[in-house]
Amino acid sequence: MTKRFKRPIRQVVAAGVVAAATGTALLAGPAWAADTPPAPEPGTQSPAPVAPALTQGLDKAPRAGTPAQAARAHLADHQDTYKVPVSDLKTARTTKDGAQTSVRFRQLHDGIPVFGAEYAVQTETAGDEQRVTSATGTLYTALTVSTTPKVDETTARKRLFSLDSRLRGVEGATTSAHGLTVLPDARGGRLAWHFTVTGAHRDGSPVRQEAYVDARVGGIALSYNNIDSADAAPAQATGVRVDGTDVRLEADKAADGSYTLVDSTRAMYPVTGGQIRTYDARRKSYLDVAGGPVPDDVPLVTSATDRFDGADTSSGAVDAHVNAAKVYEFYKNEIGRDGIDGKGGSVHSVVNVASNGKDYANAFWDGSKMVYGHMDGVPLSVGLDVVGHEMTHGVTEHSAGLVYLNQSGALNEAISDYFGNAMETADKGVAMDDPKSGLIGEYLCNGTKPLEECALRDLNDGRSAQKDFEPIPLDIDNGGVHYNSTIVGGALWDLRKAIDPKVADRIVYRAAQNYLTPLSGFTDMRGAVTLAAKSLKVTDAQLAAVTEAFDAHGIEQGWEQQGANRADGTTIGADVLPAYEVYGGIDEQAAQISGDVYAIGHGDAVAWDRGGAAFGITVGRFSKQDGESDHELAQDDAYLIDPSLDKDRVVLTRITADGIGVYGAGDKGQGELRKIVDTPDADETEPVTENGALAYISTTADGEQDVMLRKADGTTVNVTPQAGDTYAARLAMKNGTIAWTGGDGTWLFTYDIATGTTQSKRMSGFLFGQITDVQLTSDRVFFRNSQAFLLSSQSVETAPVADLTQMKKLRAPSSLYLGQFSVTDDWFAYSSTDFWGGLGSWSGAWKAKVAPTADVVDGTAAYQRVSCSSGTQLAPSLGSGQRVAWLDTSAAATDVVTRGTFADTCEQ
Repeated sequence: MTKRFKRPIRQVVAAGVVAAATGTALLAGPAWAADTPPAPEPGTQSPAPVAPALTQGLDKAPRAGTPAQAARAHLADHQDTYKVPVSDLKTARTTKDGAQTSVRFRQLHDGIPVFGAEYAVQTETAGDEQRVTSATGTLYTALTVSTTPKVDETTARKRLFSLDSRLRGVEGATTSAHGLTVLPDARGGRLAWHFTVTGAHRDGSPVRQEAYVDARVGGIALSYNNIDSADAAPAQATGVRVDGTDVRLEADKAADGSYTLVDSTRAMYPVTGGQIRTYDARRKSYLDVAGGPVPDDVPLVTSATDRFDGADTSSGAVDAHVNAAKVYEFYKNEIGRDGIDGKGGSVHSVVNVASNGKDYANAFWDGSKMVYGHMDGVPLSVGLDVVGHEMTHGVTEHSAGLVYLNQSGALNEAISDYFGNAMETADKGVAMDDPKSGLIGEYLCNGTKPLEECALRDLNDGRSAQKDFEPIPLDIDNGGVHYNSTIVGGALWDLRKAIDPKVADRIVYRAAQNYLTPLSGFTDMRGAVTLAAKSLKVTDAQLAAVTEAFDAHGIEQGWEQQGANRADGTTIGADVLPAYEVYGGIDEQAAQISGDVYAIGHGDAVAWDRGGAAFGITVGRFSKQDGESDHELAQDDAYLIDPSLDKDRVVLTRITADGIGVYGAGDKGQGELRKIVDTPDADETEPVTENGALAYISTTADGEQDVMLRKADGTTVNVTPQAGDTYAARLAMKNGTIAWTGGDGTWLFTYDIATGTTQSKRMSGFLFGQITDVQLTSDRVFFRNSQAFLLSSQSVETAPVADLTQMKKLRAPSSLYLGQFSVTDDWFAYSSTDFWGGLGSWSGAWKAKVAPTADVVDGTAAYQRVSCSSGTQLAPSLGSGQRVAWLDTSAAATDVVTRGTFADTCEQ
């Protein structure tokens, strides 16, 4: 999984392929054995039925046999509680921790794996018998979906790239197929083909995309970025760390007298041959290194003598090698775990990677190894907490397997922060009551800044789930995996401060190893830590410390419903999944607005508890009276996405197993849904409409993309008739002009419908960038320029529609962390965050701002806030006058909120 220490938010918002999810949990919160699930709110669907998330005390007597046999017998005997046939549970692995054994089962439906559905049964040995003490996890109890696909795997693979323009732009893309998976929902589940797409975006952001294509409809149901022996003898060497100090290194000495950073002295080596091995990528692109084994052309770090300095210091090799050994020894000696995989497997570190020849300011675990770049010239491997953080991601992948989205992803980050910091405080002798003990990454500045200024996060920040949790849409930080991680990380750190740190470490490790499962959330973490503490026979005072730690951070049953709604507008779409999060670049606004009418493209791809159509469109009126409801465009066997409005109708993309086409509904969306264009040999997507005219992108079987214009009289024109492969995306139409991005994603094109003439212009600074949004006013075209590795990496450019050669970059907005924008003849609105928000800090929430368009163009704009909402504000959409709608996370969900006028002033 993509488990990078610091996620570059600018890349996610601008061009990264993002996950499909929303709300405060990946799935409906599972019921606990002692609780009755709350009744659904009026007008909503019941959640997907699940087994209890936690049970204990069901068995009255020990069971015979192995732990696996006892666990399976327990599940069979209590099927009235778990409601899943034991035959549908495949034993995934068994782990032993002292007297406790945890047996993990993976749920199948008619032999097909169910996404994220795992259950762990904990047993304790009692002589020759096993006592089942508890069970935790997520099982889906009412799966009925047929496992026979209507869309074959080849078609599903093609749909990935025809529907998601961002995937089409992945450089060096490779696609791996993993077969069928069942995505659970309240209607019995959804069958999907699972693919992994790896590569990189043009802006340098890495891609390890887990994508699921609905095997009945052929639309993308879920998509998220999952980026997380020599002929020698052992010898000792000396290395120089980045801070200038000498350190002893364990290395291998070859027959020719040279030394290699291969450590064969650890306890794993005599048993499994496991080593700690450090490689230098020598500025090779991280893209060529990430995923799979270390490439053959990436060498081990070698020195002609027993001293490693110079380039081996500045590359981060010495620090990586030393710190990897410290992390191994911590897990081996303090926890009792033999390496990342728990089986004595080798530990691989690759340092000194680059991106487009420049520093790659990140570090990540890619599923098999750690990869480290440089930040401001300092290798990220200098921080023991960073190395411990990344290696712990590997431990988590081999234990709890927490999905890197929303709450489960925040748990993933919190556990890595906890153990990375635990190792560093112990290594440096920092007292737990030191206010600096909770700082993460504070040594990455190599002494050039105070520790508090250098740190990326702080486990002592005192955040509470009920007050500070942000249900962020997944085009930012995978749903807040860093923003929200210190809420749980803080609770764990408070526990470590309150009791013997070594006892706390054992409790947290056992919770992750034996109790957590892929879809666990914050409340599940509280239950897991409590059960782990009890199983370790801690004292009453230590158990009370667990309760106090989680209480202090607001993590209790039902905490999601206790936050106050602080939005200062009218909610027109509650708890939505913006469709653009799945279908890259499509509908990058909260709503489409035409006069008094709005259309919200939304989905249910991860908030499966709704049980409604997977993707649909809500059409409504801002002036609706009490009792008047919105109109829902939805079909059971189709995904409806990407609405566009004009004064008479709404047009949209309809995805089915038989094809992808453009459909429309008259009477401003209130009429019957009818086909406009849906040809069997092409996919038609990204429709835009104005005054009865329609433009759309046609993707043929050979991958060529053309911009098509269907005029109001029904005649159709190919706007891009040139032969050969073409690329088109981000279509816009206004005042008789069509605009789009084409070529390699750095070219802007416009087409004048009246004259049939085309203009094109390449954006500025195109070498490492791409156009990530295109919009039109009556006389100008605007687009977002997303550049990698520049001080102002994101900006908006504009040109008169009549003459693209007059293109210029706007003075503002321009930021490292610039989100979506919206523009009319009168107003320009955008969403952005500050530096700390871009680093994943909770304090830098995204806010929407607005200024007169004329002032924005001439560089004199004084921006004001669109809303004084306390939550994140994304994807602003402008209508006539000062009408604005946006995605707001003030409540315990992501809502579409609107105001008829902009906010005047907001207290800062």
